[in-house]
Parts: sequence; structure tokens; C-alpha cells
Amino acid sequence: MMKKLEKQNTTKQRILYLSLVLGTCYLLFGAALLIKNDIGHSVYGILQKGFTAFPVLAVLITRKITKDKSPWRFSLKVWKRPGLWLFCAFVPGILIALGAGLYFMIFPEAFSGSFHYGGLFTLAGAEAEGVMQLDSPVQFWIVTIAISAVFIPIQLLELGEEIGWREYLLPKQIERYGLRRAVLVNGLLWGIAHMPLIYFGFNYSLDNPGAPWSNMVMMLLVCMTLGIILSYVMVISGNVMYPAIVHGVVNVIGEVAVYLSVTEKSGLLGPNPTGLIGMSGLILCAAVMFCKISTGFSLQNLKSMVN
Repeated sequence: MMKKLEKQNTTKQRILYLSLVLGTCYLLFGAALLIKNDIGHSVYGILQKGFTAFPVLAVLITRKITKDKSPWRFSLKVWKRPGLWLFCAFVPGILIALGAGLYFMIFPEAFSGSFHYGGLFTLAGAEAEGVMQLDSPVQFWIVTIAISAVFIPIQLLELGEEIGWREYLLPKQIERYGLRRAVLVNGLLWGIAHMPLIYFGFNYSLDNPGAPWSNMVMMLLVCMTLGIILSYVMVISGNVMYPAIVHGVVNVIGEVAVYLSVTEKSGLLGPNPTGLIGMSGLILCAAVMFCKISTGFSLQNLKSMVN
């Protein structure tokens, strides 16, 4: 009887969390569609700026309503597992750099030979212009990978999403679906939450063939790919700070490649890791990780990794 009640409560927590997160995203999406003037753009701005905060807020509300006293799987002491930290901080950036390099090898005419870093300030909401000529692309990428690895403010910011999707929801999905299926469902739902942003042109150029629908399909693949990597890291560590580091690294370095291109537009193939060629290294990494996941891994194993 107790196990049945616990299972019912877990189901309630899972459904409530998803209702809060997806409901918020799609209510704002609907409002932005209905209000097509400056106010509509403001609603989209709330969606974009609040996207990282919505998951952790949903967790807090869900815990309060359902009286969930389960432990928080979070610690800042990432130095206790230096090998895992090195992987999380450097490998995603290396794979993204290799993906961008592959894209520019296939499409050499797309490479501008300079870094238009003013575009990064524009993403942050500031107006700026600046161009840096690249005498050594390899040296440029080494520096960029190093910066993204230690860009702690963004890594801490990404805790908002990771606490919701990987720290709170993933264990409950593992209990419901088993590990392999849970990892896939988690990534898919995370991707669905991104769809309102992608519809309005976030992460992709609306000039892409079939946009915004093609962009939305590609983003689902991105979230499924990254979701496997993030979930795998969460499972083996039991500490949400590690996937937050991966997420932060991807977000910092992920916008760099497009500002090396002639068009400065994110396409369906690249050069950013939101394109098929740009994320090819991440896809390979995710495939290896997914193959290593054991179907016999239980929720109790995940909980035991916290301490």
C-alpha cells in the first residue's frame, strides 16, 4: 500500500511540474501570438528571459503543493571529482569546436576569417560592434574553449533549467519509465518546452528553409542529444552542478561559431551546435553515452549518489 501511495505521489509531482513549466511557456507563447505589437514582443521577452527560471520555480511550487521532502541533489563541491569536472568543462567545448571546424571544411566559402564579436553583445541585449581578425583559428578556439570552461556565472545560471529537468524530473521519470526511456522522454519534453522560443527565431535564422518548423524539428534533435549527455552526467554524479557546467559551456561557446561565418546566421547544418553538422561531435558523444546506460539502473542508485 505504501509503495502504491508513493508511486501515485510521484506521478502527481511529475505531472504538476510539467504542467507548470509547459503551461507557462505555452501561455506566454499564445499571448505573444495574439498580441502582435510591441506588447507582444515584451511577452516574448518575458518568455526568453524567464525560460531558465521557470523550471526551478516549478520545482519549488511542486515541492510545496505535494509536500515533497526528497533531498536536493546539488553540491558546489565539483572538485571532489576532478575527472568528471574536466570532462564537463572541456569536452563539450572541444566537440562544438570540432563540429564548427567540420562545417567550415565542408563549406569553406562560409568562413569569414574574422570574429564578429559584437553579435555576442547583441544577444546579451547591448548594442556593440567589433571585429577581430583571426591569424590562428586553432589558437582562437583553444582560448574560447578555456573561457567557456571557467565561465562560472553562466554555469550557475543554467542551474535553473537543470534543477528542474535533470535534478527533479529525471529521477521521477526513471522510476516511471526505466532509465533509457526516461532519458529520451526527458530530452523530448525539454525540447517541447523550447518550441515557443524557436518559433520566434531564437537560436536559428528565420530565413532557413521551412522555418520556423524546420528550426523547431532541429531543436528537438538538439535537446534530445544534449538531454542524453546531461542526463548521463546527472546519473553518474548524483549532483546537478555537473550537468549545469555542461549546459553553461554549451551556451557560452555555442554562439561563437556563427559569428565566424559570412552570413552570421544560424542554419540547419551549422556552424553552431544547433545545426546538424555543428552538433555532430555531440551526437557521437550522446550515442556512446546512451549505449553505456544500463537498463537495470534504478532510482535508488541515483539517490545513493548524492552523498
